[in-house]
Amino acid sequence: MFVHNIKEFKKKTNKKKIICLDCGKKKVGVAISDEGHKISMPKETIHRNKEFNKKIINIINDFNIGGILVGIPRGEEKKLNKMSQFIIDITKNLDLHLRNININVPFFFWDEDFTSIEAEQSTMELFKNKKKQKLFIDKFAAKVILEDFINNSLKADE
Repeated sequence: MFVHNIKEFKKKTNKKKIICLDCGKKKVGVAISDEGHKISMPKETIHRNKEFNKKIINIINDFNIGGILVGIPRGEEKKLNKMSQFIIDITKNLDLHLRNININVPFFFWDEDFTSIEAEQSTMELFKNKKKQKLFIDKFAAKVILEDFINNSLKADE
């Protein structure tokens, strides 16, 4: 089920953890919040293969997830592009798969522009080696997207 405004998403995920997906062509970074939506933690990077849906289902069940935030690039003109459409398609397929097995969690899209750059800068200190940094960048990008959502959702509450 897709939610189209921040207040509705917050209401549906109240006191439940949220996962954030930073979708790429081959890999998806995953971050997770706490129940109070105050903390964002990088979780893992999942390869987009035939096991992808199963891994997402395991995360939803293992961590009692109440909603899925999906980063979507809009570019400087704030318009959807080919990558945006690719991510929307992945998300629709995941939603359909979840609903087919009676997992009904809300999805909400969030602007992810420049999050990879921010994640790269923040992980430079953690990983001096560029190769090692590349292994972790996706889940840290998801963390940045989730942090941005958390910070902006606090403003929506005011």
